[in-house]
Amino acid sequence: METLSIDLFAPGMSPLHRAGLGGLAATLKWIDDKVKGDRRPPGDWSVDDRQVELRWENSNGAKDFLKRLYELAFQIDENGLIHLPGSYGNGPPKPEVLAELQQGMSLTILQFGPNRKSDGVALKSYEIDNQTITIQHQKLTGYTHQSEWEKLVTGKGTLKPHAIISGTIAPGFVQRHVAFPSTTIEQPPGLAIALHFALIGTLSLAIDRKTGVLLVPDVKDLNLFVRRRGLMTPKSARDCRIASPADAALQTQVRLQLTEGAQKLKTDRCLAVLFATKAWNEKQKARASVLDIEPDTTTLERFDLAMHTLQARIALTKPTKKGEAPVPFWAESVIRPLVAENLARDQPWYQDFRRLVVSPDGSDDAQKVRQLGFEKKGLQAMVNAHWEDRGEEAIVRSVHEAMFRRYGMIRDETAGNQTAFNNRADRQMQRWRLAFAGAKTADDFRKALTDLWSRSGSNPVLKSSWREVLPLICDEDRWRLARDLALLALASYERPVSAPKDVDSVVEKSTEV
Repeated sequence: METLSIDLFAPGMSPLHRAGLGGLAATLKWIDDKVKGDRRPPGDWSVDDRQVELRWENSNGAKDFLKRLYELAFQIDENGLIHLPGSYGNGPPKPEVLAELQQGMSLTILQFGPNRKSDGVALKSYEIDNQTITIQHQKLTGYTHQSEWEKLVTGKGTLKPHAIISGTIAPGFVQRHVAFPSTTIEQPPGLAIALHFALIGTLSLAIDRKTGVLLVPDVKDLNLFVRRRGLMTPKSARDCRIASPADAALQTQVRLQLTEGAQKLKTDRCLAVLFATKAWNEKQKARASVLDIEPDTTTLERFDLAMHTLQARIALTKPTKKGEAPVPFWAESVIRPLVAENLARDQPWYQDFRRLVVSPDGSDDAQKVRQLGFEKKGLQAMVNAHWEDRGEEAIVRSVHEAMFRRYGMIRDETAGNQTAFNNRADRQMQRWRLAFAGAKTADDFRKALTDLWSRSGSNPVLKSSWREVLPLICDEDRWRLARDLALLALASYERPVSAPKDVDSVVEKSTEV
């Protein structure tokens, strides 16, 4: 009997190799559980915490074993969608999720056109939030991974000492020049198999139709990864919506925090690789950036809240012709990507919030402000969550208190005229936003903030918290954070439809978001 052992920490095993070995282990576990009789590869295997051992009867049995293994691992379903049974855990996702995952693969590992053989384009429709969304996908008849086993064996069916690795299988593995065969990249068969199964051990998601993210988990224990691999895979089309590498990585890490028995699964390091076109090659996507993230429990708990309260929503396009029905589409969160980037870099989740209300040149951006309005409830949930710094929380609460009282004054001054109240309240909000967003120095910001406080009368929140607030707004290194907090407070405040006439009678309510 011939044996091939692949060790998780053998020389040459990169994070992509280790993730691929995890994908191989997960596939073998699926075969053990679901595949019976003659459908199984003609051989045997074993998996422990750090090693996979493949066995077949004789030296020329490698061909039959690997061919059957790859046929089972890399499938296509009846809809022409890539089907990777080893990556699902308890069963395959819905067709729309498979279509989203295939789109992600076509932008990362399978981005090279000849990697995928298709029989045209198909449309997949699904219902969500009482709307029908349609996704377009290639109806595949084959893809490169299905036949990669051929590079591992000789014509006699024996295992080769080395196999050629192309960049179309493993991103970053590139032959220097086609005119020089010596620059071809070759690896031992065990490492080559690991790279092939990286399609199963990793997760690919699309940001848009031109940009994708490849998530590479840092596999340190094969048996643990086998139990966890199914948790990485999104379960719904909404779970497939990502806006950045950090967003994709943290969403996946949150899914991995599902409980296994009474114990929480430990979160490990993860690489998020962004694939995007560059000016020097618009036909192929290059690795534009790599984010290395290993979040702690607090970070994941905070992002879990953002993930479930700042979700992508279904919006409707305006008809271009009379009588046409509006077309539903996914409208991505504009806040969650900022939260994800900050948390991934161990920064306050609200840092650079000013970017969400101003254009790149620093001027007021009405379109961005309108987009924030759709996510007000999510912002309120974030603001009402636990704060680690009492001064930061006090700034937000004191601004809310000042806004509440100022709107009460406007209510009194407009004598119950709702239209006049709305117009004055809108102008007041715009003045506050422009003052904070336009502050270029610490003095500019302090002037804008103290002006807001002074024009709203007594502020009990500020009175009880000024010792925590003062160091933050007077610190020359932190005033920009305070400016972000003030803008966050404006965006998260829910203005009453009709402001109360007796402000002092509802002081306690005013401290709520």
